[in-house]
Amino acid sequence: MTDSPGTHDAGERPAIVVVAYNRPHSLQRLLSSLSRLRIPEGGPVSLIIGIDDAFAPTVRVAEAFTWSHGPKQILQRPDRLGLRKHILRCGDLSKEYGSVVVLEDDLYVSPDMYRFAEAALRVYRDEEQVAGISLYAYRLDELQRLRFLPLDDGADTFFMQFPSSWGQLWTARQWIDFRTWDMETGPVSETLLPTPAARWNAETSWKRRFLEYLIDTDRYFVFPRHSLTTNCGDAGQHFRSTIIDLTAPLSLGPREWTFATLEDDAVIYDAWFEPLPDTIRLFWPEAIPVDVTIDFRGQKAANRVTTAHLVSSRPSTNPSATFPFLLQPEALNLQLPGEGRFFSLGPSESFGPLGASRLRHLTEALNGEVGGRTAAGLLFDKARRRLLGDRRDWRLGD
Repeated sequence: MTDSPGTHDAGERPAIVVVAYNRPHSLQRLLSSLSRLRIPEGGPVSLIIGIDDAFAPTVRVAEAFTWSHGPKQILQRPDRLGLRKHILRCGDLSKEYGSVVVLEDDLYVSPDMYRFAEAALRVYRDEEQVAGISLYAYRLDELQRLRFLPLDDGADTFFMQFPSSWGQLWTARQWIDFRTWDMETGPVSETLLPTPAARWNAETSWKRRFLEYLIDTDRYFVFPRHSLTTNCGDAGQHFRSTIIDLTAPLSLGPREWTFATLEDDAVIYDAWFEPLPDTIRLFWPEAIPVDVTIDFRGQKAANRVTTAHLVSSRPSTNPSATFPFLLQPEALNLQLPGEGRFFSLGPSESFGPLGASRLRHLTEALNGEVGGRTAAGLLFDKARRRLLGDRRDWRLGD
């Protein structure tokens, strides 16, 4: 582990790049949070606001914003690029500025966002297996919207083979490596991707392609345990209506961070938000066999499991050990063999499908119990809104 570096090199200052289109109110909210950043002393920090299709109301918000930490540039894209191409263009700016913090306009940032970005950059910029640095910490996993609690080894960061899109930092080297791979490599087999991610439209989602890159090259994103950004879930290209489950508690600090490194047996998660077997062995060396796949969330289909053994919430007809679901994160239950049958360890071919009932139990165990009357009311309210075509954001009040 590495503590936050205490000195600043002005040559390492990342530019902040904002990705905007036709949500002027969202941009105004993000810029107001950027105005509260605690930026350490040093050289100027560039702010670039890219506006797709030169949407006039958004341009006016960008022009009216005063940025006191360095030059401000507004890039008005004359034609409609779409989110995928716009993100790629913004990532390309890393070659000009050395590194970039990329923020979509529906985000809101912690006052310490830039401090974390600079500190993390100094630790990870030369790590070959690091393909990017996330500023966002998942509260729910992105694939199933189940509560996500990574194993805690005392460090403020961990690694995951999943790209971050709700606040991320790329160096020029990281971005060039991705762009080169993208041009030279065809599509990766969908059997290597989590099923929900395999459904992402490759024509509109840069994130799917970056996920393929991480898996194909065995690279990772660095993730903080305390989020420096949150997603307000405004309707946009990928969401027709507001999304309420992307918000994350913001780190308000100020704090100093301890950074995990891959050389020091860091906590590592795969593309399914599951811990690697070696990560489990850091805590419990004898808990699992050598040739094993981890599938606590029950989403790795048989064609995605190549090991002799499996640990899963899916039922096994021939388990060698079983475990309850009394502790969180899920891996802690490996300390309680024989006390329940929620998770099983056994031959991979002995496992069946998860089943709707087990998935409901998994969801309730992770996300919390909802009373029957409340659950019925929520379902009724959602059905009513859908029937009426009501896409108003109820978080703003009736």
